[in-house]
Amino acid sequence: MYMVMMWHLLWPSVLLGVFFNICPTCPLEIQKERNHYYVARGSSVQLPCAYTHTVDSQQYTEVFWSIVSADQEEQPIIWFTGGRLYSDLYKPMEGRVHFTSADPQNGDASIIIKDVRPSDMEMYRCLVKKLPELDQKILDLTIMEAPSQPLCSVDEEDNSMTLKCSSLQGTPPLHYIWSKTSGNKVLPTQAIVDPTGGTFHFNFTERECGSYRCTVESMVGTKHCDLHLDCSLPQANYVSSPQLLTTTAVAAIVVTITIFFIVTVVLAVFRYRKRKDQSQEIEIEK
Repeated sequence: MYMVMMWHLLWPSVLLGVFFNICPTCPLEIQKERNHYYVARGSSVQLPCAYTHTVDSQQYTEVFWSIVSADQEEQPIIWFTGGRLYSDLYKPMEGRVHFTSADPQNGDASIIIKDVRPSDMEMYRCLVKKLPELDQKILDLTIMEAPSQPLCSVDEEDNSMTLKCSSLQGTPPLHYIWSKTSGNKVLPTQAIVDPTGGTFHFNFTERECGSYRCTVESMVGTKHCDLHLDCSLPQANYVSSPQLLTTTAVAAIVVTITIFFIVTVVLAVFRYRKRKDQSQEIEIEK
């Protein structure tokens, strides 16, 4: 079993070695500019496999895509041979893998995988053969979770202010970038920025009023949120949440006591007049 598995993994390399000994001056060459691709879950990805060949041949061009792994047998996913297309060779990827070219014989054997899933995170082999020529390319595909819409908030304490930004989903590493989007668009020079935690701390002055944006970035996507620091009111109105709650509570107590006092006085006057009227009616009856 071990020998069979190793043969499935190594046979293209063996054929390549034989081929270059036979025809060292007429290679079929696949472009190998990149071999690792990162993509967000649920999106589509194109795995490129463009090639050139230098010798005319009456043989058909054969294109074979497969999943390769050191611990399991090579799994075919799509195959073009003899002018015919054989797709949906791998049940979990059925209907999601297609050649980008209508005719993969014309130098482009790239494929596109739609609606990528975590289970698609594998190593892929593109093998192109036009006898006596042969070449291959290995591509590594990593599936990641794109960052979610971040939440922006503000913490205030005396004259210092901390802007916070947090994305609840996304495959690390996540990188947070703060920018000012109004006025002079210049961040405070003494600000302390945490690009991994998403916080932005500075001493508050009127120059810092305006709109700010937090952008969260990953290898597979970006999202942003905005907030506005309003300076239309006096600075004294920029108070922390506990102070604001205390002031509101005191005002509510004062209003409640005042209303209670007025209602008590009105009721007392009403009762006094009612008793006086009753006394006068008793004296008349006598």
